[in-house]
Amino acid sequence: MRRNPTILGLVAALAIGLVALPVLAATADVEIRGGAYIPASLTVEGNTTVTWTNYGEVSHTVTSTGGLFDSGPIEENETFEHAFNDTGTYPYGCTLNASTQRTPMQGVVIVVPEGMMVAPAGNVTPGEEPANMTLADLVAENEDLASFAGAVEDAGLTRTVLATGGPYTVFAPDNAAFEALGNETLAGLSNDTETLDALLMHHVVRGNYTAEDLVMEANGTGNETVLETLAGDNLTVGAADGDLTIGNASIVASDITADNGIVHIIDTVLVPPGLVLSGNATPAGNETAEANVTIVEPMEGA
Repeated sequence: MRRNPTILGLVAALAIGLVALPVLAATADVEIRGGAYIPASLTVEGNTTVTWTNYGEVSHTVTSTGGLFDSGPIEENETFEHAFNDTGTYPYGCTLNASTQRTPMQGVVIVVPEGMMVAPAGNVTPGEEPANMTLADLVAENEDLASFAGAVEDAGLTRTVLATGGPYTVFAPDNAAFEALGNETLAGLSNDTETLDALLMHHVVRGNYTAEDLVMEANGTGNETVLETLAGDNLTVGAADGDLTIGNASIVASDITADNGIVHIIDTVLVPPGLVLSGNATPAGNETAEANVTIVEPMEGA
């Protein structure tokens, strides 16, 4: 059969044009309305450009707590964009209203690897928890986690993450664990939301991990494995002689499920490396610091 050379030429040109098309990066949008970022928690894949648009009448900023990006003042109907290429958790806020609002504007962008977009999932393990309960709701209703729930509310950003993101696995310290920090440290944390958020997000990892999953992960790598937290640090999970540990904490209750993740209750507050809590002489990593005490005999006549 004779082929029309004109049609063949058009097909070839179209094919070349399609091959030459550049790969488009993903995009996502955040609105600034009523003194809030909407959505406050945004999960995107790597190689995504996020655009913030200010629909309010007053100026706002989009300022990373880690110094990665800073929009400067964004006026009404103006925009700011930033490309997120590396995976990680990027909290940010508005510096202009920080001193005028009791609760500062806060947001977070969570970047997962390309092709691994995580969507909120249903209950993984059958439980008695009602449907449509987020991790934030579950924590708030558990009496053993009253102190943890209070810290989540004070931090604000962590509550947004637990209420809208996921799925996550949360290692939540019980009330006794927070009491062990002491009143001075707890008071300091309640007045320092940035440090409090860093501390709390050190207890959260991406994905659903039941106790059985954690044991399998640890046994698969020689009784110990490492999970990356939303704070960007690592938690060591150990399984030996039937005991499961998270850092230097033990799990006292496991597999409490919510619509967007799982909660395990632990008996110790985990402190990320490099974070020193106000009023706490214990260095990061929950290592107990032994004080060096020198006994000096009293001078004659003292």
